[in-house]
Amino acid sequence: MRESGTRELLIREGLKSFLAYGYDGVGIGPVLSAVNVPKGSFYHFFRSKEDFAIAVLEAYVVRYAGIRDTLRTDSTRPPLCRLRSHFGALERELIANHPAGGCLYGVLSQTIAALGPLLRKRLHESFQTWQKSILDVLKQAQDCGDLDPSINAEAAAAFLIDAYEGALIRMKSDGVPAAFGRFRTFALEPLLGRTAPAKNSSRKLSKRRAGARK
Repeated sequence: MRESGTRELLIREGLKSFLAYGYDGVGIGPVLSAVNVPKGSFYHFFRSKEDFAIAVLEAYVVRYAGIRDTLRTDSTRPPLCRLRSHFGALERELIANHPAGGCLYGVLSQTIAALGPLLRKRLHESFQTWQKSILDVLKQAQDCGDLDPSINAEAAAAFLIDAYEGALIRMKSDGVPAAFGRFRTFALEPLLGRTAPAKNSSRKLSKRRAGARK
């Protein structure tokens, strides 16, 4: 197997292992055994377990980069429609992979004390990148009048991630996806349903004027 193929194989198995057992619960030995790769090959690619986890995290970030770009730049759909679809796609993927599914950001965060400073830094940056993509969409919605401009878009973007990650923890604990329904009902929809008051008023006024002309 080519070197790049071996490295990718290790990263794929590492992602599965971290999602299933967390950072503390993953040993290098079982990862190597699962993909039949000798120990020497592991240290050819990675200096340590932390270095390995960073590589897995970076591959995970790249995997979802296209989804984030579509979320921000798809001009064929309204911003809030894109945001709903974004979380809907994540939900479907996680449920399809349950109980092995999850969010690597959240899984690593649950054992933050065990992580080295570089891995903690990369994890923080990954969350910030995701939050920035949501923030961009919320601002687009405010600019076009679909979202109340009084909402603090930056805080709202952070809150959606907070609520989503909390739903994942409950899903893991309960073994059922009901937490996603609560996330949509009590976090996502109440926020996205806060339409700009001025736009609503102008729409009603336009309708009244149109009716008066008939």
